[in-house]
Amino acid sequence: MKVYYWSPHTSYVATIKAVYNSALSLTKYNKENFIVKIINANGEWDSFINKDVSLVNLNKKCAFKTYPRVGYFFSRVSYIYIFLKCFFPLKKLLRTEKPDYLLIHLITLLPIILVLLFKFETKFILRISGYPKLNFFRKLIWKLVSKKIYLVTAPTLLTLNYIKSQNIFDEKKIIFLPDPVYQIREITNLKNELVEEYIDKNKKYIISIGRLTKQKNFSLLIKAFYEIKKIDDQFKLIIIGEGEDKKYLDSLILNLNLQNDIMLLGFKKNVFKYIKLSNLVLSTSLWEDPGFFLIESGILNKPIISSDCPNGPSELLGYGLGGYLFKNNQLNSLIEIFKKFTFESEIEINDKIYLSKRKFRQFSIFNHYKILKNIIE
Repeated sequence: MKVYYWSPHTSYVATIKAVYNSALSLTKYNKENFIVKIINANGEWDSFINKDVSLVNLNKKCAFKTYPRVGYFFSRVSYIYIFLKCFFPLKKLLRTEKPDYLLIHLITLLPIILVLLFKFETKFILRISGYPKLNFFRKLIWKLVSKKIYLVTAPTLLTLNYIKSQNIFDEKKIIFLPDPVYQIREITNLKNELVEEYIDKNKKYIISIGRLTKQKNFSLLIKAFYEIKKIDDQFKLIIIGEGEDKKYLDSLILNLNLQNDIMLLGFKKNVFKYIKLSNLVLSTSLWEDPGFFLIESGILNKPIISSDCPNGPSELLGYGLGGYLFKNNQLNSLIEIFKKFTFESEIEINDKIYLSKRKFRQFSIFNHYKILKNIIE
């Protein structure tokens, strides 16, 4: 059985890891029955080449490194470029290689338009995450394609219920499929690697990971950390990620005189070794789905404070039973929750960690494989 993945991207977002891990799960646990390939639209998947997951190149020329990435406008330019460049090559690929399934993750409009205009033997499976804005155009496209799409998958129950409530797709076609966020062997191997930066063992560390963009709301985190230092001066802050907000965040750190207490480390291939040394995980995202960093941190037995944002953290943290939730984008609420965390006993904190870890098990690669296998076999 041929299973192909469509997920072209212009920057490194968490969904990329989900796509790779999903493909890996099929080859790892059932290689004999599946031919698995990720469609490499313009060279964006080149760095993922290995013996476990195969790529099928759509275009000969690699354009990924030349994509404009900074800002909403330029990301839309890249989106349009991918759409136009890949329209006919993708059509040809589906007609010639005839995969049994095409799992659609990013830049979903292109395969959706193709399935509306042409007939294929391939069954299309569309992943929908978060609470997508249903403007007139998107709602129209989804209604037109609803009967031609084989299945729709949602990575969280909140998204699942949201999609069902829109009455666009047949409820029988909407499936809960948790993202394959982690594999225990990978975490075990990577968490014990040495950290290159100087770490003061006499200090306590808060960690946050994500792209330096509006979504992650790191400006709120830095402002909150300024207040946290007044409560407990032993804390330092580690932020891992890169993005368009870097210059603004650097200036904010300088203005608050926190340059000796905040480490902006940029992109790190291995985040687990940094999570391991931290004492607290803090997410200030304006929206998530579901929140890969939170899941990875929970598996490493770390206490978590997160914004109660759409659409993953509240579900992941058991609506507060498995972690600490503050009102989305509210500085005062974050500070109050931090104070609550500092006052709780080690037993109370460990109880929350235990409950969240049980919830996070559904995001393992093996659990994802079991559900996906039942869908496509």
